[in-house]
Amino acid sequence: MRDQFELELQELEQLFLEMGTAVLESASKALLALAAKDTTMAELIIKEDKLINQAQLKIELACARLLALQQPQVTDLRFVLTIMSACSDLERMGDHMAGIAKAVLNLKESDALAVIEERIHEAGQKALKMMSDLLIVFPSHDADKAVAIANQDQAIDNLYYAISREILTVMKEQETSIRNGAQYLYMIGHVERFSDYISNICERLVYLETGELVELN
Repeated sequence: MRDQFELELQELEQLFLEMGTAVLESASKALLALAAKDTTMAELIIKEDKLINQAQLKIELACARLLALQQPQVTDLRFVLTIMSACSDLERMGDHMAGIAKAVLNLKESDALAVIEERIHEAGQKALKMMSDLLIVFPSHDADKAVAIANQDQAIDNLYYAISREILTVMKEQETSIRNGAQYLYMIGHVERFSDYISNICERLVYLETGELVELN
């Protein structure tokens, strides 16, 4: 009976990692769509966000089934609760990448600001690294490595404030930049929130390993 339960826990974690990989791919596509002004890719990101939503539902139902039909030990219960909470964060992260895709569709290409877009891409790449690192660390449930990943969020926060100021300055100085500037503000805001949710999942990993609830951002 216990062996079957362990197998189901492993399958649950695999579902979570597959959902995380889908979110990582969505984020990578969002940055590519911005760089290439690829509206087809942007539309695909928005469409595929539904698959991420479906993955969340599948995981939550699996968690509910385990809790209802099994008798989890304390550590098992922490694991299931961690997955339930973290998959909700992943779903929101997918929403933010769909938000970037929508902003790409609203850009006026003739008024594109290459320097600003490069700065957003810089912040996005840092967020991608955080997400990639998280997917590598998650199966080991390593609390120390989770804290180290969450600490990377500060650099993205700093970029968020700096880039936002740069965008607002350009919008004040150039009337033609107002439309695109608003979309750039949405984009950098989505990147910042994306990385915040990664930190949230890192907090869950610390809880899973130690049983302690901590704030890492």
